[in-house]
Amino acid sequence: MTLRTKLSLSVGCAVAFSIILTLILTWQRVSHFVLSSEETHFTTMADAMESSLESSYQEYLTAKVRVVLSTKREMRTMTLDARNDLLALEKNIPPSPTRSKLGKSLLGNHASERSHTTDEQFSVSLSTVWELRELGIPEMHVAPQARSVKRQTLSDILMNLSPDGEFALWPSKDNADEHVLLFFLPVDANRRGKVTAMLDSDRVLVSGLRLTSLFHEAEILRRNRLEAAKHNFEHVRLYDQGLLMLRNDNGKVLFKRGKTPALMDKLSGLYAVARVQNHAMGMVDTDDGEYLCHVAWVQAFHWYLVMAAPLDVLRAPSDDLVSHLLLAGLAILIIAAVITAFMVMRSLRPLRRLRDCTSEMAALDPTSPASLDAMEKLMPQRLDLSRHDELGDLARSFASMGQDLMKNIRASMAAMTEQKRMEGELNAARDIQIGILPNLNTTLPEPGFAIAAFLEPAREVGGDLYDSFTLEDGRKALVMGDVSGKGVPAALFMTMSVTLVRYALRSGLDPAQALTQVNALLEEHNPGNMFITLFLALYSPETGEMLYANGGHCLPYVMDAQGRLRQLENLSGPLVGAMPGVEYLPFRDALAPGETCFLYTDGLTEAMNADKELYGEDRLAACLTAHASATPGALQKAVFADICSFRGDEPPSDDITMLTMCRYVGADKEAV
Repeated sequence: MTLRTKLSLSVGCAVAFSIILTLILTWQRVSHFVLSSEETHFTTMADAMESSLESSYQEYLTAKVRVVLSTKREMRTMTLDARNDLLALEKNIPPSPTRSKLGKSLLGNHASERSHTTDEQFSVSLSTVWELRELGIPEMHVAPQARSVKRQTLSDILMNLSPDGEFALWPSKDNADEHVLLFFLPVDANRRGKVTAMLDSDRVLVSGLRLTSLFHEAEILRRNRLEAAKHNFEHVRLYDQGLLMLRNDNGKVLFKRGKTPALMDKLSGLYAVARVQNHAMGMVDTDDGEYLCHVAWVQAFHWYLVMAAPLDVLRAPSDDLVSHLLLAGLAILIIAAVITAFMVMRSLRPLRRLRDCTSEMAALDPTSPASLDAMEKLMPQRLDLSRHDELGDLARSFASMGQDLMKNIRASMAAMTEQKRMEGELNAARDIQIGILPNLNTTLPEPGFAIAAFLEPAREVGGDLYDSFTLEDGRKALVMGDVSGKGVPAALFMTMSVTLVRYALRSGLDPAQALTQVNALLEEHNPGNMFITLFLALYSPETGEMLYANGGHCLPYVMDAQGRLRQLENLSGPLVGAMPGVEYLPFRDALAPGETCFLYTDGLTEAMNADKELYGEDRLAACLTAHASATPGALQKAVFADICSFRGDEPPSDDITMLTMCRYVGADKEAV
């Protein structure tokens, strides 16, 4: 896929993603706004209808209260007139023309038994206190132990009955929703003028009325209000497939608009919430789709007001808006794709030139001077350096990079030539250094004496040294040293040290005197403050006696064929070449037949692996013990193999040098 295609697709995808994201967010916000508006509209309508119904309920209650108050006044007036008539008749006062027949009836009936008479609206009875307590009020279906709405019995009321009488409201015995209004008026107590507890023989007038008969006017008003509410609901705007319903708490539908049978059975949850919170709003999922439903609880009439609208109808405006925006977005996408393709093609032309120029550069030979000259001229000729935009900056930067590249190639070629020359010189120096040191591995063994040497420089040349030669008296000179530092300086210092040591030992000096002389000469001419550790020994093959001096070098190991190790632990003095005026001490030792002396430099014990662990003297001693019976050459190979296994892929950090000498008698070691 080309860069042009990638850029075009990237821009197209970015524009398409922006359009799709805009459409989704717009649809969500518009849908949310529409649903919020409808919820607010439903709530407002429900509040208005509920307020209208509450107002009707207030009028209904007012009418009921007005009827009750009027009835109580009439009941009190009638009962007082009956008591006055009764008392007048008992005193033989001539009846007045306006006196009602109620008193005569009560007086006539009371002669033999409990009297009771009925007016057009009220029921009036004359009873004693004892009769009321024991028999109750059978005419009104009030039992003796029944309690009023205020939880009072007949005995409680009669105990402190006021002379002016007292009203009480009793639930009907036959119907708990129906109540009886009673008015108690004392007859004899009023005559005695007492307000205390009445006697069992005292008479009481009790007038009663069933309230059901009083509320006919209020019930007519309630029905008229319901019809008015239905008439108002007829003018409410209703969505297609919407629902507007008024039902009571018994499930009876009082009014309904809309045909949504699938919705009717799924509103029980909203009914329960509305009963507690007065309002409930929610989504209801039916077989016909989702509906936004609002249920209001009209406490006054115990009615539910239900309004519902299908969700797809509510979202129709937002869906239409998204459709129009989608068409506009497609048009914008096409226009953006055309403009993007044109701009990409125009912008990629310099990049194609840059690609062609790079390909031509790759085909040229950087090692040829003619090719380098051609590459320097190629950039300004093929690239458009006159542009003043980012592509022009890129072309100029690339041309400048090409010029710098050519210069760096020329400099690198010169450096490589110089490096090859230096490598040749270092290789020559290595050969010279190796040539200075004897190749003891090709030396034939002598009676009572076998020797081998090993040297691995960390660089082309190093600072480790070893030497072995025979003096005029037949003794073998053994030399092992390690110069501070690495590379050419250490190699030069090593060469000078080998020369001085050879001269000192051949001059007849013992190892200690030789170290003293070499230290003085090196310290006197040592501007770089370098030093060397040296171990010098003179070994007699016939007797095994060894005279040695150690100037700060690693302690040699001596072992027998059974692997028993010991070290030559005596130090003659400090490092050689570091301090003036040092006198080194000589020491003596002897090698028994079959014993081997192992000399080495610190590059062996300080070899490191990938975890930066040192090889150490413990591993060296273990390896020497494991190969105690090996020849000097085989022993050195085993030690070096163990170091390589321990070191792994880590490069050597210092020169590794070993010098091994073995004393034997006769032909005990044919391998030697």
